[in-house]
Amino acid sequence: MKNSTLVFRSLGIIIFLAGLAHLFSFGVEISDDNPVPTQETNSAPVEESEAATPSETPTATSANDPETDFLIDKWQVSYKTEDYNGAIIYDIKKEDKTFNAYLHQYVDQMGYAVNAEGDKVLTVTKFNGRKGKGIYTITYEGKQYEVACKIARVNENTFNLSYDYYGYADVETWKRH
Repeated sequence: MKNSTLVFRSLGIIIFLAGLAHLFSFGVEISDDNPVPTQETNSAPVEESEAATPSETPTATSANDPETDFLIDKWQVSYKTEDYNGAIIYDIKKEDKTFNAYLHQYVDQMGYAVNAEGDKVLTVTKFNGRKGKGIYTITYEGKQYEVACKIARVNENTFNLSYDYYGYADVETWKRH
């Protein structure tokens, strides 16, 4: 084998491995300031990590907080894509200190609804009543991807969920159902 062929093959393998490492590290990375706690970093008490940024301290730790509990309800998101033209209704519930959204119903453009299986699609890990962060599960070509997302409250009945995953960015408008 020629030396130039060996060099180019080696270079190709190195680029492939570096790209693969980048792919996996980007999939769990959250932009901005704080990563989502993992099992290694979750050993510290929650109060310590929240005290580091008091302006974004989530108040979801209390039993009933109307400011953050505004997420608890059924929410409708309209989609118009090649794969699906209609709406999906999600049910957001508060479980411990996080909010989880589950599939509730699929509604077609004529208004006919079919109950969903209740798969969890969103985990809100941080929310202060106006802004938050979480992990959103996207299904693409039969595979599921967990994507970091941001949540921004628009008004009493609307919030935007935005994400950017390898150039596929979207902003979904969730409206109270």
